[in-house]
Amino acid sequence: MKLIYYSILFLSLHLGFPKIHAALINHGFEGTKDGPMAGWQCASIQPPTRSDKDSHKGSFSIHSKLVNKGPFPTEGHLIQVVEKGIVEGEKYALSFWIKEVDFGVSYVQETMVSWLSETGEPLGGTGLKPFKGKSEWTRILINDLVAPAGAQGVKLMFRFVTGAVEGGSGEIFLDDVAFERSDYEKEYHAFLKANPAVAQAIEKGLISKEKVLEGVKSQEKERERH
Repeated sequence: MKLIYYSILFLSLHLGFPKIHAALINHGFEGTKDGPMAGWQCASIQPPTRSDKDSHKGSFSIHSKLVNKGPFPTEGHLIQVVEKGIVEGEKYALSFWIKEVDFGVSYVQETMVSWLSETGEPLGGTGLKPFKGKSEWTRILINDLVAPAGAQGVKLMFRFVTGAVEGGSGEIFLDDVAFERSDYEKEYHAFLKANPAVAQAIEKGLISKEKVLEGVKSQEKERERH
């Protein structure tokens, strides 16, 4: 019984690392020592901008506001490239928060995940996928993104675009982007095999699987960070 107690105590003391937002830099747009938009690129005809007008958490978010001039379409991109830290064969999830202000005629908002090799060569990806939120902060989650053979990096792109129509428009705030591994069952079972006392504690209801799995995830994320 004491062994189970101390094993559980070890989990609570040594696996309680803070959550890591994968390898993304400046995921909440609060800025780093390298600048307010460190890690991100804003591009195309009407690039999105960092804004303090609204945010999900913190003080800043990304704001995209598109308005056609006549019937001519316009577009904005938000991009981050992660050069390393991706593990081939593993499952990942992309999540982010959005608040829609204007979803006008012909307006489209999309995201795209592209896997990259060690040298930065593209290895395929999701293609452009539309997403839709509400007029209040809404979390968007895209699961089961499996890194292909040879993948070591990833490119994330958010695309905001209007069609070739008079009066085309769209406006959105985006915040708290995360790109993380989503499946840690392999590491979880390896941990239980190496720590049978913890497995017994789970079976007896002394600690939940979810708590142990969260600890394993935190430990692996800390390892991946380095």
